[in-house]
Amino acid sequence: MKDEAAAAGVTVLMGYNKNVCKYVSKARDFAATVEDSHTTFVSNNTYEPTAESLGECFERNAEGMLKNMAIHELALLVSFYDVSVDNIESVTADKDFSSMQTLKGPSGKEYTDFDKIKFTIKTKTGKAVSVQADRCGGDTSYAFVSDSTDKEIFRHSMPDEDDKANVATLEKKYPGAMPYFFSQDPDYATVKERVANFCANGEEAKGIATIEIACETLKVAEYLVPVLQEQLK
Repeated sequence: MKDEAAAAGVTVLMGYNKNVCKYVSKARDFAATVEDSHTTFVSNNTYEPTAESLGECFERNAEGMLKNMAIHELALLVSFYDVSVDNIESVTADKDFSSMQTLKGPSGKEYTDFDKIKFTIKTKTGKAVSVQADRCGGDTSYAFVSDSTDKEIFRHSMPDEDDKANVATLEKKYPGAMPYFFSQDPDYATVKERVANFCANGEEAKGIATIEIACETLKVAEYLVPVLQEQLK
């Protein structure tokens, strides 16, 4: 699809909504003001920390956490931190935080995946950034910035106080939906508005990932899985 789009001169835009999230932009803006700062993007889900709940999750999302839950964070790294397979200098897993399990899904088939993972990528061009993802971490995602001594100096969450009223309204309107849909609702709207404006008026869809970014993001995910699995053995 990427090659066909390029040959036809067509721009393909992707729905990686965290590229336009308020907590992402605020963390990036703050980090830019602090020399030698380091940013960590944190993604959480609300699965129960049981073999049954995680086994169902592993089977339903058999592509694995890095191509599923954490793919949005990897898209941030590709979009804003020069991360690509060719530009990765090192990957370091946080072994104290991270966990990899082999569990049976509802079908009885076994799946091996991360139920939580944290890692830092350093690039050949001198950038460093971290990702943390936890299937059982709750319904709040956030980004935090640390200074050169590793002290946290800034944090912004999704949903923030301004968003919580909208979350409560959506929970009543769509009972039973996954909680992250409610907290990310404004960002999905932003993605749609920017893409629609690009199509209708030719205005740049600022921050929206292209298919080139999406393809590189998948390559990064595929590169990271065996590297992180080896480090967690």
